[in-house]
Parts: sequence; C-alpha cells; structure tokens
Amino acid sequence: MTEERKAAHSGVAGMLNLYGRGVRTALRDNATAYGFSISITAAYGLVTGARGPASAGETIMFALGSATAFLVVGLVLLTLFRRARLTEGEQELTLGGVIDVLSVAVAVSAAYGLSLVPGFAAWPLTGLGTVSAYLLAGGVDVVLARLAARHTSMGEPEK
Repeated sequence: MTEERKAAHSGVAGMLNLYGRGVRTALRDNATAYGFSISITAAYGLVTGARGPASAGETIMFALGSATAFLVVGLVLLTLFRRARLTEGEQELTLGGVIDVLSVAVAVSAAYGLSLVPGFAAWPLTGLGTVSAYLLAGGVDVVLARLAARHTSMGEPEK
C-alpha cells in the first residue's frame, strides 16, 4: 500500500470509508433475514389481532407452521430443480435450511417451558433460553445437513 493510501485510510475519510463498507456488509448479510423477521412478526400480529390473544398452543402451532413452510418449500424446490447440480457446500446450506425445523421446534419448546416461570424472571429467561436452544439445536442442524450432503446427490450430473 502506498504512503498516500495509508494516510487516507488512517484519517477521518478512511474511517468513514471503513464505516460505509461495514454498513453495506451489515445490510447485505442481514437484509433477507430482516425482511423475513418483519413479515413473520407482522403475520403473528395480524392473526392475533383478528383472532384475539393467542394461547400457548396457538403460538406453538404458529411457530411450527412457519418452520414447516421452510421444510415443504425446500423439499419441493429440491425436487423440481433436480437438474441444477449443487456442490456439497450448496447442498449443505440447502439441507440446513430444510432441517431448521428441528431448531425451531427445540427453541419453541424451550420458550414455552420458560414462559411458565413465575414473575418477572420469565421475560429474560425465556429470551435467553429460546436463543440458546435455537443456536445449540442449530449446531445439530448443521451436522445433519453436512452428513446428508455427503450422502446425497442433489441434482443430476451435468452433461
């Protein structure tokens, strides 16, 4: 790197450039998940508004229905687009999204159990336990997806 470029990167302009790249990275890496989060939160709010306060069972069914959509859409698309050969890494990512229903089920189960803790403690414990359960089960999802990708050939070999 030239001395001139080093000076530009070390000053305010360099910090602003670095900040701008950081914001672009955050937008790129989070846009899809953020849009999904907004959509599913709005859907829960709309069904609650139309049907009244949700019971624990209705909330669990909403979550499992939402997770099942990933499973069904993933399997349908894998079946319909079998001609598009996927690398093992792409297979792993695709299968991970399909298998994610496991993480959701574990997290929602933890949320339900912890939401029953009496008093104020239910709030932080439910958040803590739900996220922890999701992440820990997510590790299992990744292992299962990796194993499945190694033993599955998604798509036909290109000719």
